[in-house]
Amino acid sequence: MSQDKKPNWMNEENSRADDLTETGGTTNNAAPKLMRVERAPERKQKMFYIQPKIAEAFENLALAQKRAGGKKSTELAEEMIIDLLNKYKVDTIEV
Repeated sequence: MSQDKKPNWMNEENSRADDLTETGGTTNNAAPKLMRVERAPERKQKMFYIQPKIAEAFENLALAQKRAGGKKSTELAEEMIIDLLNKYKVDTIEV
């Protein structure tokens, strides 16, 4: 529907909304603003069989990183897999 056929008050409201969108403001600055939440990427579960001593070392690393506020175990595992793919020169452009 073109703006000519809309009521005048609706055109004014649309114009005001566009102005507020550009400036990032609100009509009520005391009101809470919705914030975009960044979520972790979708992951797929894979089963790997590894030696117990390697699993224990990884668990110790993941726990140390968690206590230090660093990366989580899934992020650490992904980092290891990316390093392995790079070592064997597998294309990781889409990663």
